[in-house]
Amino acid sequence: MKKKLVKLVSLSAAAVMAAAALAGCGSSDDTLVMGTNAAFPPFEYTTSEGLVDEFDGIDVAIALKIAESMDKTLVIEDMEFDGLIASVKTGKIDMAVAGMTATEERAQSVDFSDTYFVASQVILVAQDNEDILSAADFLNDKTVGVVLGYTGDSIVTETLGVAEDKITRANRAIDVVQDVKNGKLDAVVVDSATGKALAEKNDLKVVEDPSVFDTEEYAIAVQKGNTELLDAINAVLAEMKENGEIDALAEQYN
Repeated sequence: MKKKLVKLVSLSAAAVMAAAALAGCGSSDDTLVMGTNAAFPPFEYTTSEGLVDEFDGIDVAIALKIAESMDKTLVIEDMEFDGLIASVKTGKIDMAVAGMTATEERAQSVDFSDTYFVASQVILVAQDNEDILSAADFLNDKTVGVVLGYTGDSIVTETLGVAEDKITRANRAIDVVQDVKNGKLDAVVVDSATGKALAEKNDLKVVEDPSVFDTEEYAIAVQKGNTELLDAINAVLAEMKENGEIDALAEQYN
């Protein structure tokens, strides 16, 4: 699966000092609570033996590095994606690490870290589907599945204006992917890395449409004003980009 990663960011001496100074800061106790929606491979998913309990994926590995840099234990709360921002805002979780696109709307409620991954949206269809060659084909009386609160949901609904009775929303990408596989839906719109991974596992075809699906930047969300945690996160992300760890994770979880 080909992935387009962000440009490497140099790790400054100030960033190293910030990470060291902030070890043990952030949460008021010995834990760092990560909120996620663990149905978004390769970024977060559940498995029999994960990095943290049953949880595994690129985001879990990154969050674990952040917790270790702060001398904290990483705790993962699995929840619906559209509840993550509210959970950060109210302090239920310390950070949302969930392949989340940093948007202006979300930034009104939370603060975002530096970008660590660049993605776009793709369309998944059955291998023998020749009717959907671009996003515009959704308007030809086609049914489409999206994940509630994801970028694909807003694009299908707002940008393309697909009729509500043609849209199926789910809390997990795998649910609407299965509907395509079983012939209940014509297509699914989902983030590129996850879409390509699910397409390979479920023998589906990937359709790309750069004219509609712009690139989007993944970042980590924290509570407004929590500069200590944000600085610690950014220091770790910078180091992981510079030493190639994020590139290595992308290859590892391919």
